[in-house]
Amino acid sequence: MPDLTPRDDIRKKVSEILKRVDQLIKSGDIDQSIREIIKAKEIDPRNVYIHAYEERLTFLKEEHEKNIEKERTRKEAEEAARHRDEEARRRLDEQRKMQEDERKKREQEDRLKAEEERRRKAEEEQRRKAEEEKRKEQEATQRLEEELRAAMEELRRQEEELKREQDREASHEMAPAFEKYKQALKEVWADGAAMGDELVRLGQLRSTLGIGEEDHGRLEKEIKLEAYYAAIKRAWSSGSITPQTASQLADLRKKFQISSEEHDKIEAQLLWELRAGQERANVLVIDDDTKLLSVIAETIQEAGFNVKAFPSSDDAYNYLKTETPDLILSDINLETSTMGGFTFYEKVRELDHLQDVPFIFLSGLTDEVLIRTGKELGVDDYLTKPFSDETLIATIKGKLKRYRQLKERLKKKEGQ
Repeated sequence: MPDLTPRDDIRKKVSEILKRVDQLIKSGDIDQSIREIIKAKEIDPRNVYIHAYEERLTFLKEEHEKNIEKERTRKEAEEAARHRDEEARRRLDEQRKMQEDERKKREQEDRLKAEEERRRKAEEEQRRKAEEEKRKEQEATQRLEEELRAAMEELRRQEEELKREQDREASHEMAPAFEKYKQALKEVWADGAAMGDELVRLGQLRSTLGIGEEDHGRLEKEIKLEAYYAAIKRAWSSGSITPQTASQLADLRKKFQISSEEHDKIEAQLLWELRAGQERANVLVIDDDTKLLSVIAETIQEAGFNVKAFPSSDDAYNYLKTETPDLILSDINLETSTMGGFTFYEKVRELDHLQDVPFIFLSGLTDEVLIRTGKELGVDDYLTKPFSDETLIATIKGKLKRYRQLKERLKKKEGQ
């Protein structure tokens, strides 16, 4: 094999470089291809193949740069489009949120209007019931007054008859024996009908004084009526007999052996006197707003109730440990008390003597959750501030009426 000349060696090197350049072009590595061509030109600057590859690479370089620019432009366009889409979606989301907020606002307004309409109808119904109750009470009062007038007329007639008897008795100048016997009768009948030894002693005294059976009967009837009336007055004054417990007079009638006719005569006067001082229901009120507390207490008192007012649930609870009102009216938001409205209600219901007493919550809040919580606890009613005087009094009367009916039914069941 002949030896290679220098020129052949150069061609061989250039050929190998161009083969690599061709492979690099196929793989898309233009920059490395250019570097390889530069090396080839340094080896053989006059090689036409090298110049051909160089021209081709120059063209490919320009095309590559154009493609890069197109790709960059395309990506910028896509990024701009993405930003536009995101902005459009954001605006659409904001628009949907505004529409949803507006829908919720309209629904809330509709609920408030519906609630206001229900409240208005409820107040009208309570007002109507209050007027009807007032009318019935007036009719009942009128009937009672007519019955009392008739009873008083009969009492006056009987008193006139008794006075005539007393006048006849006085005209005959009752003998000292009668006076002595009357005094003995008063002592015996002071605590009820004569019994046992008392009857024996009276019999002996009649024999000694010469008092006949007819005179004895007349004097005894007079004295026992006086003693019976005095006993009723004492029981009334001590509080053991009230207008609501007048049925307890039956025990006194039995004790003093009073007939139905005698009973009507004495008790007509008693009922007339009791009516003027008829017992009023006791209402307990709690509110930490002292000005509002004073207004509520005055309104209830003017409506005919006894009122006990407290500015805190703590003071009210200490009072309730030993006292039993007919109804409790409490604010639900008691900021100056250690017990809030709900806690106070639960503590009250733990006391045996207060478990059935009507309990009404007052609040300036309109939160349905609070109202529902109060009802779930078992509160009898719930008044939202501001409320009218008529609504307040009508609610109190309605709950007291229901409470009295419940107590009457319990009494009847216990009697059975």
